[in-house]
Amino acid sequence: MIYLIILALSSSLIWITWMLNKKKNILINKILKVLSILLFTIYMGRLFSEDSIRLTFNLFLTDIETPINAYDTWLSGAFMSIFMVFLKWASISSIVFLILSPFFKLKNVTIIASVFAFSIALFNLIFFKENVLMFSGEVNLLSYRSIQFLIEIALVIAISTINIYNYYKKNPLLKAKEILKALAVFLIASIALMPQATLYNLFGNYGEIPEEFNFTHILIIVVTILFTVISYLVMRKKDQIQKDFFITFIVFAAFFQYFSYRQHGLSGLPLHLCNTAIILMMFSIVFRLKGFFYFNYFANVLGAMMAILLPDISSDLFSEGAVRYLFNHWFVFAWPILAVALNTFKKPTLKDMNKAIVVFSAYFIAILFVNAWLNNYQSVDYFFVYRNHITDMLGATGIQYNNVLSFEWKGLTFIFYWLYQLLFYLGFIFLMFMSWYVYDGVFGFASNQRKLKAKQKQIRLDECNLHELLEGRNPSEPINLGGIDMIKISHFSKKYGNSERYAVKDFSLEVHKGEVFGFLGHNGAGKSTTIKSLVGIQSITEGEMEICGYSIKTQGLEAKLQIGYVSDNHALYEKLTGREYIQYVEDLYKVDPEVREERLAKLLDKFNLAYAIDQEIKSYSHGMKQKLVVIAALIHEPPVWILDEPLTGLDPTSAYQIKESMREHAKKGNIVFFSSHVIEVVEKICDKIAIITNGTLQGVYDMNDIRKNKISLEELYMSKINKDRASHKDA
Repeated sequence: MIYLIILALSSSLIWITWMLNKKKNILINKILKVLSILLFTIYMGRLFSEDSIRLTFNLFLTDIETPINAYDTWLSGAFMSIFMVFLKWASISSIVFLILSPFFKLKNVTIIASVFAFSIALFNLIFFKENVLMFSGEVNLLSYRSIQFLIEIALVIAISTINIYNYYKKNPLLKAKEILKALAVFLIASIALMPQATLYNLFGNYGEIPEEFNFTHILIIVVTILFTVISYLVMRKKDQIQKDFFITFIVFAAFFQYFSYRQHGLSGLPLHLCNTAIILMMFSIVFRLKGFFYFNYFANVLGAMMAILLPDISSDLFSEGAVRYLFNHWFVFAWPILAVALNTFKKPTLKDMNKAIVVFSAYFIAILFVNAWLNNYQSVDYFFVYRNHITDMLGATGIQYNNVLSFEWKGLTFIFYWLYQLLFYLGFIFLMFMSWYVYDGVFGFASNQRKLKAKQKQIRLDECNLHELLEGRNPSEPINLGGIDMIKISHFSKKYGNSERYAVKDFSLEVHKGEVFGFLGHNGAGKSTTIKSLVGIQSITEGEMEICGYSIKTQGLEAKLQIGYVSDNHALYEKLTGREYIQYVEDLYKVDPEVREERLAKLLDKFNLAYAIDQEIKSYSHGMKQKLVVIAALIHEPPVWILDEPLTGLDPTSAYQIKESMREHAKKGNIVFFSSHVIEVVEKICDKIAIITNGTLQGVYDMNDIRKNKISLEELYMSKINKDRASHKDA
């Protein structure tokens, strides 16, 4: 009769789903979401009930010294009891997968929520009476618990059958490899949902209480950290949807684990910090409430860590209470860390931490008064603010009990251990701040490691691409043999960080030997961004840049050897002398020792700096430092000389010397490419110019044509600026 009722309910749900899909055109996945929420609601009825099986003791008869007679606790034979323990465990795990499957389209999850869940439901159907016996200690098919379980099985069969239909419609052949992979996922995930009495049921007592850093306690600390690290290492390279499923699965496991034990009396209210955290975790993940999440991240992780380091456990490790305590605190400790590490929630800012402190302060004050109020009716301690658990460990009970504030109101006595509670609060806030710096340091280190590995991978790929492009030629040769006498920029674009805005967009340009090429633009137009990428200081987001045929991206070292660079902010080694600095640059550019002194003497004479070359650079004026940078840029006689705003802040004599050097260098058949926002300078010394505004190239112009047509460079420049402004305004 029971079987017929379950099958009838399941068939009805399947038929309703089919009709809604066919007649009302409602997508099956939407119906599955409704059914999964219904299953969650029905399953909550099981969570708020107590099962007799949790009192079964030592089915494997491993503990022979306990005074408990194991046989007296068994509800049926050992084999059947063991089977039912594992069936209950598998049922809980399958239900979580069924609840989450409509929201995460993952192959392994779908297989588990179809084939596995259906198979487990059939076992529950076959052993329905045995299940009822394990629930209530007697077979009463009309009890609330029996009816709840009947509806639960019907829902599971219906949902898993619909999942099977959907899956096989798209994947008619299910391979053994796919089943084994899904089974591995199911078994590993099920660890988080192990019924808390399982160890007690199977093995009896462990024989030791985890306390005061004994072996068992240290083992728990190590395992807690190890599980967290392993979880991250396993999931870090997965797709984001897999990471999000993993984080969500942990939340549901934590929620079910916490509510799987019936809490009695006022002390059972979920007001302890770590208990509140379990509920906040569920709200955070289901409704994406960032405020709740960051409160967990900064306050509850710390509370859980303290609870693991200073456990409040008075029973055997395998007892239900000890397992529940450790499960709950591991969830609260690990979940927020993993949620950020796996990018389900963004890395918080210091502002988020400050908000968490405000929320914690409100929680702490409320808990103080709730504790003081409820202690009139029953002894409660929701956050270690009343009992001497912590002060006893620290040998500071005197601070707690010698500083008491109490008053009466409406016949109730309110007691506060004000000094201990104040110190507790301040200590917790201090640790929250410390945790911020620890988090920031750890995630910063991890981020740098990821960037380093990505960079190394990119270098290896670039090397492979370089060998292909060179077609067997020597790696020291330029990729583009047709570009050995030019600067070539092709469709260059640059973004900074995670910004969606381009600093420079689709920029293309060629500069040929013998040219003094001016790069004209207002401050912030993109001149320095282009130049810094051209000389290899910063990466190229898109496009390509070549110096004398060498690619900046794949032949960076060879390309840089062709360049002499004068930056817009001459950062120098101030404690070196000018001569020592030049020698350092000569070594970098592998200047022949036989020509060094001769070149340096000529350049010192040209720039009138011989008198100061043996002085420390920190004694140089701005103009002297700029001259030294120019000498360093020319000492290896580069075929390409690039200058970024080279004349800013110079006196007329120094500016003249540098401009003359630029003309002379170009006359020797070299390239001079310099940026400026001063039109008069560009107009006097340039052969060609390019105008850039707001990261976009506005045009390339020959100065001979401009002079021949008597066009004012200033008017041309302003017309491009105004045109660009008008286009942005229209956009």
